[in-house]
Amino acid sequence: MKGMRRLMTCGLLAVVMGLLGGCSTPPPRSAADIRAQGFNTQGLDRYKAGDLPRALGYFEQALVVARSIEDEDAIAATRLNLAMVHLGMGHQDEGLNQLDLVMDERRLAFSPDRRAEAALRRAMALQASDRAGAGQSLDRALVLCGNSCSVRGKILNLKAWLALDAGSPAVGLRYAQQAQSALAKNDLLEKANALRLQSSAHIALKTPAAAVPLLQEALKIDKAAGASSKIHQDLLLLGQASADKPELARDYWTRARDVAMAAGNGAESEKEPPWLAAPSQ
Repeated sequence: MKGMRRLMTCGLLAVVMGLLGGCSTPPPRSAADIRAQGFNTQGLDRYKAGDLPRALGYFEQALVVARSIEDEDAIAATRLNLAMVHLGMGHQDEGLNQLDLVMDERRLAFSPDRRAEAALRRAMALQASDRAGAGQSLDRALVLCGNSCSVRGKILNLKAWLALDAGSPAVGLRYAQQAQSALAKNDLLEKANALRLQSSAHIALKTPAAAVPLLQEALKIDKAAGASSKIHQDLLLLGQASADKPELARDYWTRARDVAMAAGNGAESEKEPPWLAAPSQ
């Protein structure tokens, strides 16, 4: 009996030692890796503060360090940051060039997520001036993304917005529904965008009752996030979806106006929208 216990004990020790041997700590980060991340963090801090020239300088330093150790993901991420700053400074050509360098890189193994994000950002940069080009970039983003990547929901949301803007609400509704299904559970603000897009499509399709519960859910998300501009949009759309109930529609419009004024954007609600006087549907 004692021999059996000893054998079992030895066996358990062997298993534990095997597990310990199989566990390995990640390799320590190199000094260059830490420096590159530090430059990127400082760049993002300056970008958020509106200091674009200094942000640009930090990102340029980060890129030099990342390239010196051929850290593919750091290179791609830094080029995305550089594009963001260049576009913010009005340097359209250089911003698009940085995005192209991520999408089209052949020698380095950039992830599908990084390449798809570059294509998405390219579409966002072009949407105001070149709708056709934006649509092409979104189509490429979906190809690069495949069936699953971190920005798939955002790509589909932008496709929904472009479809709605082009007067194709049925197409927009389909894309927005697909976007909602593709989004991560914790990506709540983007989910609210998908809900608003679906609601806009329903209003355009003359099925406003279907928009109301979607907008109420979006409003709840946006209130929790403290997103005043989004709350304003939700309330305006709720008013539009309730145009067949004039008193309720006016209540929503008044609430939207109050939110905008309190947020310092009162000019957005100075004029009454036409749907306040819309006939019952």
